[in-house]
Amino acid sequence: MSPGNPKHFLLTTVHALGHIRPDAGVVSALVKTDPNLVFTVLLPELVVPAFTQELARWSVTDGGLARIRVIGTGKKSAKPDPSQLAQWLMELLHSQTKELRESYQSLIQRGSLMCMSTGTVFDYQHIVPPCAVFCDTATPNFAQYLKQTTPDVKLINIWTITAGSILRKDGKYEDGGLHGLDVRAQTIFDKGEDGGKTFDEVAHSICRDPCVGKLLPSPDGVKMYDYEAEPQGLRALLSTPMMMTSMQQATQFADASIAATTSVFEPKSSIVLQNWYEGELGKRIFNFGPLVVFSTAPFQAPSSDTRRLCEPVYDFLDSHPPKSVMLVSFGSMFFLTRAWQLEAVIKVLLETRTPFIMSRAPVMYQPLDPELEKTIEKSGLGLIVDFVPQREVLAHPSLGSFLSHGGNNSMFESIAAGVVNVFWPMIGDQPLHAAYMTQVVRVGEAAQPPARGGKVEGTPAAVAAEFKLILSEIKGEIGERKQKNLQAVRQQTLDALKEGGEVERDVRACLRFASGEA
Repeated sequence: MSPGNPKHFLLTTVHALGHIRPDAGVVSALVKTDPNLVFTVLLPELVVPAFTQELARWSVTDGGLARIRVIGTGKKSAKPDPSQLAQWLMELLHSQTKELRESYQSLIQRGSLMCMSTGTVFDYQHIVPPCAVFCDTATPNFAQYLKQTTPDVKLINIWTITAGSILRKDGKYEDGGLHGLDVRAQTIFDKGEDGGKTFDEVAHSICRDPCVGKLLPSPDGVKMYDYEAEPQGLRALLSTPMMMTSMQQATQFADASIAATTSVFEPKSSIVLQNWYEGELGKRIFNFGPLVVFSTAPFQAPSSDTRRLCEPVYDFLDSHPPKSVMLVSFGSMFFLTRAWQLEAVIKVLLETRTPFIMSRAPVMYQPLDPELEKTIEKSGLGLIVDFVPQREVLAHPSLGSFLSHGGNNSMFESIAAGVVNVFWPMIGDQPLHAAYMTQVVRVGEAAQPPARGGKVEGTPAAVAAEFKLILSEIKGEIGERKQKNLQAVRQQTLDALKEGGEVERDVRACLRFASGEA
């Protein structure tokens, strides 16, 4: 980038760690590439510390960090009741939309903004208004307002998911996606075929078509029945109005989008997505790769601060031999939906004397039976903690396997660390990742056979038997083969992140596009 050409970008993101981490990767990559770039980040005040911590992981210089203004908006929000999670999410999003609009007006008028988390006041009198806004796909209600207010400002949508997941969620209907959901719903509504339903209810019914056992389309050949895409019965957490506005942001209002993938990882899905998005919609798309993989360096001992904060975790890891410990973590939001599921898993871990660390950080976490917790503590085989520094733990030599929900971040972190992942998907992109990468632990009262064959029974005994089999395979010849395959995928992923690789090329192209230079 040419020197002496100051520019200002804005990022809007949400409260979920699964979005904050890749969004921080976007900001860091762009700021490290252009020394003249100032980045303002607007996000809920409760996640300011988490976002700041993510920036620190990306090795941005002090000068670069000084050009990133992290501003928390809104009021403090208590942790929700898991049964009210969907309502809590929607209330947060609606509140954030209002706050984003007010903050954006201050930016374009060169006023000042105060971070509600730190109390720091940022003055914009001498900073040019944003020429580009990067909106996380989960902040879609801001997109239309942005384009109405400042139509010449570039809007770049950030998908924090893979190409296959984008096609499954926002892609064309014939590719398995819901693109045009609003048009299809309006057609039914206008024809009077709505049966007395509201517009949102009609759209909701389209999204919730009954699962009849049909194969879902996949450019990369992932075989999945429709009911496998919702294995845990969490459809109630998906908001149809939110999905429609998210799709409108990406396909109608946005000038370009970022995908958290590479063409090597998903060769066919990446091509289909690019042909649709650039060829048919006339918009740009950039592959920023697995934005959570911030380093290709081998494992290093944690800093003294990290060690102090998570000392029990590191003491536990240091006390066990290489490749022996299993990490059990389902991200920051989701958790197993039935108490007996987790109990069945833990009992197998204890029975097979497999040491494990489990995070109880998710919003949906359900406490274990007190007697089982006592058994775990007495055995010395398990450690249950409120927080796990996941990337660092996966990189520790003692970590051998990872039981996760299969979110985009967790999947790529396990690939980068070379750790075999056992998937227990919940919702969204997770089931597709599970089917794409490995065998899935599938459960449910009405469990049905997976597309790739086999029998599934949603009972405690069946879950225990399958999990015991998986553990034995990980420790044997099958595990060695999976580890070898994983290393090949890992190398391909890291190659895309190297200097001059696909990710760097797309980061530079995105920077030129957002700056109006291409």
